[in-house]
Amino acid sequence: MGPLIIMVVLVCGFWYTQNHYQSRIKLARSDGWNAYFYVAMHGCKFAIQGFGVVTALFVLLLLLSTVVNILGMIWPSLHADYYSWLTDIKVMSYPLFFVLSMAMAVWLAVEQGNSAKRALENNEDRQQAYREMAAQDGIESLLVQAIDEGKLIFVTLKSRKVYIGYVAAPRMEHHDTQHLAIIPYISGYRDKDTLRYHEQHRYFELYLSQDITADSVPLNFGHFRHVMPMDQVEGVSLFDTETYKSFDDFSTPEPAKEDNPGSA
Repeated sequence: MGPLIIMVVLVCGFWYTQNHYQSRIKLARSDGWNAYFYVAMHGCKFAIQGFGVVTALFVLLLLLSTVVNILGMIWPSLHADYYSWLTDIKVMSYPLFFVLSMAMAVWLAVEQGNSAKRALENNEDRQQAYREMAAQDGIESLLVQAIDEGKLIFVTLKSRKVYIGYVAAPRMEHHDTQHLAIIPYISGYRDKDTLRYHEQHRYFELYLSQDITADSVPLNFGHFRHVMPMDQVEGVSLFDTETYKSFDDFSTPEPAKEDNPGSA
């Protein structure tokens, strides 16, 4: 009986977490035993619910039988036993009560999982679910803020390469394959000594000169998107073009590089 319970608990928990968006994200952010216990926690919830439903049925039939048998004290021809079959009948050596409890747990898990999956088909519910999970992650919440406010983001890679652009897509759910996609606006690099940002490519000027827009043909913004693995990202921040123009006025001047005396 024990192995069957464990199997049902894990199957129910896995099905639900794969179809319920918030649970799927939390599972993806869990590691090792935490992931197993998280799945088992949801599975136990359905197992308890299934046991509760069948127990309620058993109690209902027991009460009904009791009422009929009490009336049988007045009318001896009346006698009822509506509940014993739940414990007397065996299915593969398991009491029918137990089998029905496990079957009810599976049905509840499937139904609630499918219901959660259908809920994501509604754009408002999907956005609400995404924002709920994004609020629990610093980078994700910053990306949502950038999308809401229509702001650029400043992304520094471990290679010191820098991209400034608009968020093209949220990060992927699984922590080992997270990516960040942006539509580049400007790119550059950080100096290896001072780490100051140096501008290199102005994508926005290319877009304007070639009349490239979000829905233009044959090229549009999507053809220029950059997809970066999150494990290569050093930092992400919001970027404001007006502030960027005046930022040097409030920064320490960069020291001039000394000329090599041996050069001619």
